[in-house]
Amino acid sequence: MRDAMASVRPLTRRLDSSRRLDPEHREREVIAAFSEITTEAITTTRLEDLLGLLGKQLCHLLGVTRCSVYLRDGDGRFRGAAGYCESEGDISTAVQAQEAGIQGDRFSREVIESAAPVLISDVPRDPRPHRRTMEHWHVRAMLGVPLVFDGKVIGLIFVDNVQQDHVYTEEDVALAELFARLGALFLRQAMLNAHLKNKAAEVVRQKNTLAYLADVHQKLTTAVLDGASIQTVVTLLGELSAKPVVLYNEDFQVLAWSAPAGLKMTQPPELAARIRSLPSVKQALASLSASCPSTIVPPTPAVWVGRRHLMCRLIIEGQPSGYLGIVEVGRGLEELDTKLAEHGATVLSLQVLSERRQAEAEGQAREDFLSDLLHRTRDAEQLARRGPQFGVNLAQPHVLVRFSLDNASQNVSVSVGRKLVIRSLATVLSVSEPAAVSLPGAVVALLPLPDGSEPRDLRDAVDEVRVAVGPRLRVRTAVISGVCRSPEDFPLAHRELREIDELATSFGWSGGVVTVTELGLFRLVASSGRVKEAVQFAHETIHPLRDADPSLLETWRAFVAAEGRVQATATSLGVHENTIRYRLGKIGKLIGQDPGALDCLLQSRIAFQVLDLAGW
Repeated sequence: MRDAMASVRPLTRRLDSSRRLDPEHREREVIAAFSEITTEAITTTRLEDLLGLLGKQLCHLLGVTRCSVYLRDGDGRFRGAAGYCESEGDISTAVQAQEAGIQGDRFSREVIESAAPVLISDVPRDPRPHRRTMEHWHVRAMLGVPLVFDGKVIGLIFVDNVQQDHVYTEEDVALAELFARLGALFLRQAMLNAHLKNKAAEVVRQKNTLAYLADVHQKLTTAVLDGASIQTVVTLLGELSAKPVVLYNEDFQVLAWSAPAGLKMTQPPELAARIRSLPSVKQALASLSASCPSTIVPPTPAVWVGRRHLMCRLIIEGQPSGYLGIVEVGRGLEELDTKLAEHGATVLSLQVLSERRQAEAEGQAREDFLSDLLHRTRDAEQLARRGPQFGVNLAQPHVLVRFSLDNASQNVSVSVGRKLVIRSLATVLSVSEPAAVSLPGAVVALLPLPDGSEPRDLRDAVDEVRVAVGPRLRVRTAVISGVCRSPEDFPLAHRELREIDELATSFGWSGGVVTVTELGLFRLVASSGRVKEAVQFAHETIHPLRDADPSLLETWRAFVAAEGRVQATATSLGVHENTIRYRLGKIGKLIGQDPGALDCLLQSRIAFQVLDLAGW
């Protein structure tokens, strides 16, 4: 503006002679002034510069040293736009901090309402001007002239001599009014030109934005069609935005993230919990929806809350499914980042949905494979050939684990219950998620048996799984099958698990883990279905010890569990071997037979198993 305004040639010499000219000659002086600045005005692009030129030229015409120009905003307020002072040069910054027509400024209001020049010859004594403003600028006499276009005041020009009195003649006022009329036409045209230039610039900007978004769409779509993973898509978004990008789940756990290499980040720039707890941030995140897909949190930069995050909602099948964030690091957030984030969130939503569908399809295929294996609906060779695609090598020993469910207390769906069991098994055993199938009232899982292991070696792990899923899935019993070494073994093992579950239900047993091999002969006895007789037999067997010393019954149980070995029994009870022999002698007298005899061991083993299943 200084360069443009400096190019205006001073008209002081003309002014001196014009004071003696008639009004017709002074009008010519105004026209001459406009003709001299027309060329400069055409080449000046900023409206502020044009207003400064206009005010400076009026100062020269009237022989004063200072002016300020105000423009009407869309809300009807008159805000400072440009200013000139002969001693200070460009004073536009100071003028732009001012507003005309405010409360207490009756001088400006009179100019606006009358749409005609208003002269105050003695400002300190006149009540109309805004007193504090006049004192700040040291105004002694002032002329206010409206810029009127189409009957509407679109601006104001105020002129004065800094800290000096000045006499304005009627011809001065008429000259200023004529100048303002031409200035209003000139200003209106300049505003229209600026508007057209802004529109043209906006069209170019929108064209560039559309080209950019088209390029983004092509790159993201190509990546997805080429089978890119979620991490690959997030990395691509980071490259396109040149900023860190973070993908969260609903609980704000980071699923994937990427940052430009130049930032040398080793940890994702997460949206910290302390920021999420701010009421304004909570409200902004809660407002995200399909109709409001993005927001910036915190909305304004603040030192203590760190970086700003542009957050977008992922919506999958109508349900909120996480967030995508672009972080203000290195470069500030831009409007294009919003478009990029919203487009990226849409692509990632589709990607997550696709992977979820694929996982469900793979899970269903794995469940179908296990179902075929349990029921032998396909030949053994075909099952062995299909196994590897589901991570199952049937040449390796396996066991089946049947988790029998208490359906009356379940609050989750069948598929969710199966997933809980699968994930818990994978976590506890530190293996990939095993194959599992949902059956009425049960989940059956297929587990590889490590080399040198026995089914009973899995008891503690299976019991840990039973406890882990307990808050959401009530497991009544868990039974581990014998070792299956070929496809032909699985249907038999499955049938045995079902029979044992039926026995457990008959006896009302719940809350434990057992292996098929532990039940031994009891399975043959109980398979007859004579549950009441089996319970009666068990009670009759231990009846002689019911009223005796409790340590005798405890010793007998430990002795049977140790398969009749005195040393192992003593170790399990923490007593001396002679104590065990002494107690066994007393037990023999009470039951009328040697507790170490084979027949007695078999009978007592079955009796204790029946009592365990019956919860006694």
